[in-house]
Amino acid sequence: MTDDRFFQRAGPFPLGEIAAHVGAEMDNSSSADFLIRDVSNLETAEPGEISLFSDAKYAAAFAKTRASVVITDKKLGAYEHNGTWLLLSPNPRLAFAQVGHLFYPPAALTPGVQASVPVHATAKVGAGTQIAPGGEIRANAKIGAGCNIGPNVIVGRGVEIGDNCTIGPNCVISHALVGNRVVFGPNVSIGNAGFSFVPSQKGLLRVPQLGRVIIEDDVEFGASCVVDRGAIGDTHIGRGCRFDGLIHVGHNVQMGPFCIVVAQAGIAGSTTIGAGVMIGGQAGIADHLTIGAGARLSARAGVTRDVGAGETVGGYPAQPIKQWHRQVAWLKKMVAKKAEKD
Repeated sequence: MTDDRFFQRAGPFPLGEIAAHVGAEMDNSSSADFLIRDVSNLETAEPGEISLFSDAKYAAAFAKTRASVVITDKKLGAYEHNGTWLLLSPNPRLAFAQVGHLFYPPAALTPGVQASVPVHATAKVGAGTQIAPGGEIRANAKIGAGCNIGPNVIVGRGVEIGDNCTIGPNCVISHALVGNRVVFGPNVSIGNAGFSFVPSQKGLLRVPQLGRVIIEDDVEFGASCVVDRGAIGDTHIGRGCRFDGLIHVGHNVQMGPFCIVVAQAGIAGSTTIGAGVMIGGQAGIADHLTIGAGARLSARAGVTRDVGAGETVGGYPAQPIKQWHRQVAWLKKMVAKKAEKD
């Protein structure tokens, strides 16, 4: 279930109408009139919701999901499940994206030049908070006590920010729940739509991003960091994490407490990072990986596999640091020998 503070949901829609909309086949035609109220992921779905099963590695979640309907293909639909109805499509990811757009169409525009409203009438601002000129605190946002909000900051509808936070100039925060004593450097973007598209006959269709960003207490962001909101589910930043400048955290990343991420690093979507991980400058982490607690990733490491707890890796593709050092030394030696021969 999406968070109504941030998203306006259409529907409910009969399952038969959904199937026709995406060109999918119902495995049980008698369910055509059943009303679907929302989209969700396999793990958290409730009865009345529709989910997606497009990768066999999520078979365990498919077997236990409480979703009333799951979109999948004929091959994956043969996996064990608890009797949930299936919508069978040759391209389940495309069909699920189309369903997401059905439930969450773009908001209607209000034509004309809107009047400036620095603090919306429904927003709540705590005692002692300072708000510099030029920004907006939008509808139903909640700002805690003792915060320092810089010039030209936008705090989106429904956003909640705890006490004693510092928000630098030109930050944009949407779709987020923020803890206490969080520091945002200038030009930070929190809660933007994640980078997720699926090919269709009309080009690339954006996958709706219907999650949030959860930031726990005592996190600090340097200048120009970006944290994308979850696609379905949340992006989660654990307490006490520290981010240098120019860092990108993709959608649905789960980061444990007290991690350190150095400048220009990138963490792709749906990666899980344990407590106390250190990520060097310009390191890149591929999607859907697990980085164990206490791991160390060297500067410019290209991480394409899971990294165990306490492991130190470097190079591209990232490998145990001593092994990488030996390879670099060997290569240097071979180049020197060739130069002598030449």
